Amino acid sequence: MKTELLKTLEHSTQLIISPDADGLMTAELINRHNGAEIVGTYDKNLLVLADGIDPSKCLFVDCDMNTESFVSVGNHMRLPNDNMSSKSFNPNIHFGVTNYSDKFPFATAFLIAATIESKTSPQDHIRMAFADSTLQNMQKYGPNMRNWSSKIACPATSYIIENSIRSQYVDNVYRMRNVQSLTSKRYGKARYIQTLNDALKASKLPFKPLSDGIRYMADKVGKNTVIRYNQDIISYAEVYSGEFSVTYDQEIEWK
Repeated sequence: MKTELLKTLEHSTQLIISPDADGLMTAELINRHNGAEIVGTYDKNLLVLADGIDPSKCLFVDCDMNTESFVSVGNHMRLPNDNMSSKSFNPNIHFGVTNYSDKFPFATAFLIAATIESKTSPQDHIRMAFADSTLQNMQKYGPNMRNWSSKIACPATSYIIENSIRSQYVDNVYRMRNVQSLTSKRYGKARYIQTLNDALKASKLPFKPLSDGIRYMADKVGKNTVIRYNQDIISYAEVYSGEFSVTYDQEIEWK
């Protein structure tokens, strides 16, 4: 896994991240590895970029793109023989996972931490436990998380698997003071982008100010629809067994 994922990280030091706690933490770990900077965000139907950025020359982080033009690292279930770039990395594809219940259950940041072998602090572990509610997932998906833990062995993973009373308490306190998303889809375009810039500035990570965005048509559909229209789908994610969130290659108005 490490060799393949490191190869994906070599694609670009310009990152387009999911606009949430996992995207931000993953970007921070990649930055420690190769000095990467954030140049955009993508949340399955809103793509926001800095001036002059070509997304085909970037790495999509905590996203699963479905076109050869966009290279990504993500953790959602994929369908066989779709349009994911050969340069992209997805743990479910890499390990041949076919059942939704067996899918990768951690936040994307854990993939990066295990791969780059960068030292992570206690505060990093708290933030990673919060990302995508990873520590809380132990309550429902403990056996699957333990199965995956050997594949992504690192201190941050051990923190989750130990699932101590202390870590549960800290996670509860952290969740009361923080939110998963960096912005809200309820905002208009200008406010959405400004809120993103504010969050990126507060993170103190290297980033280029985001200036404009595109809204794509999105929907929730069944597996047969994903297969039928796969050539026209930019990205997709199985959000529940047999239910997919898809983004079509069709721009719609965004004010």
